[in-house]
Amino acid sequence: MPTPAPNPLLARLRFLGTLMLGAYLLINALLLALAPLTASWPIWSVTALAVPPMVLGMVYLVMPLARRASAPPAHRVAASGNEVRS
Repeated sequence: MPTPAPNPLLARLRFLGTLMLGAYLLINALLLALAPLTASWPIWSVTALAVPPMVLGMVYLVMPLARRASAPPAHRVAASGNEVRS
């Protein structure tokens, strides 16, 4: 019996939800880590200090994890390298 085609709208919503959660957790962790150092700084300078690690974290951590988590099951196996080759 053939498997039904994945719904692209649900896949995009799953990716969006995972990305939003990852970004929320990352920015709050960064701001929490920077809080003792930047307690008396103006908000623009705290933001300027938080943006570079936030961008790196989004590009190299959150987005790949979100893409992997939202991939259909067949793509998860192929991406992990555990597929059987003949």
